[in-house]
Amino acid sequence: MSLVDETTTVPNLSRRNWMKLAGMGATALTASPFISACAQQSAHADTADAPANSLAIMSSNENPFGPSPKAVEAMKAELPNIYRYTYPSVVALTEQIAKRENVSPDQVLITNGSQPILGHFSVWANSKGYKILTSELTYEGVPRVAEAFGTEVDYSPVKADLGYDLETIGSKVKPGTCVYLCNPNNPTGKTIDPAELDAFVDAVSLKVPVFVDEAYLDIADDWEKQAMTKYVRMGRPVIVARTFSKIYGMAGQRVGYALMPADMIKEFYAFQLMSNVNKLGLVGASASLNDTAHYEDMKMKIKLGREKLIAMARDIGRPIAENPQGNFIYMDTGINAGEFASAMLAKGVRISGDRWKERAEWSRICVGLPHEIEKCHAAAKEILTSI
Repeated sequence: MSLVDETTTVPNLSRRNWMKLAGMGATALTASPFISACAQQSAHADTADAPANSLAIMSSNENPFGPSPKAVEAMKAELPNIYRYTYPSVVALTEQIAKRENVSPDQVLITNGSQPILGHFSVWANSKGYKILTSELTYEGVPRVAEAFGTEVDYSPVKADLGYDLETIGSKVKPGTCVYLCNPNNPTGKTIDPAELDAFVDAVSLKVPVFVDEAYLDIADDWEKQAMTKYVRMGRPVIVARTFSKIYGMAGQRVGYALMPADMIKEFYAFQLMSNVNKLGLVGASASLNDTAHYEDMKMKIKLGREKLIAMARDIGRPIAENPQGNFIYMDTGINAGEFASAMLAKGVRISGDRWKERAEWSRICVGLPHEIEKCHAAAKEILTSI
């Protein structure tokens, strides 16, 4: 959820560049052959044979199994209506999410993926003069944009197991600060103990705003215990960000949402940086929420893929951030992460490079299709057992 896609390192952003990025709308799908291809991938991606020389894409934390077939059909059916603006579809999805999350519709903000939510939070914090408290090892979308605007960001060290140190972060809370957490965390995949997280958000949100990025929460085993939406219902200054890019397999359609106080949504809109979500993405998102069978199937397949990546690391003898709960692992390669990524790419496997300078030898590897994981395993084993 950075301001560019997951395959790209976030550059230093000037205010002008941020304005350009924030103003870009998502591109609607207008060609039915593309949608047909999506449907075919969704139905057959887990079993299809791929050429031995095809690139295994395991860098972007996408769902390689694709969207719900019902979402694809809904988007196909909506194609004749793309000449219409999106307002009715936005209202419909807003009301659907509000009912699902048991919040008021005016506490739901629909955006082009969850990236604009992270960006707006950064700009909003700057406008308030807040210092952002977060971890040294977390998703960069909020802190890097904030720093580009001149906002002070305080990075607390992680614990020995690479988990958030909420005690240290909490000790820095005072008027004029706000908190950003990513749970499950990117890049480690670790979740915060539910009781510890609940106690932290409960105590801290009485004092300052708290942003919880839950992009990968649906993938976690105990996601219901991890969700912080109850604090939005209670009227606390808490923002919860979600996306359809991960478990719902709609990364290319750019649909996300935030659950947050209604007055804060109004303040976000005051920056006039919001860009419309495309019509097909909206109807696809709505259909995805209704397809519970596909949702459960995705949880199972992604978990199986994650377990295969964990087994790969064990086979190679490399440590990982334990008990990952996203659709990726974070592995200590023993060599420079950028060099490892380049070596993997030479063998036809694309992974994330040295994005997190705090752990120069650690690499994030996300779940791919079964044949991609096998290719990744073989390539990593060849590279890392030779050092």
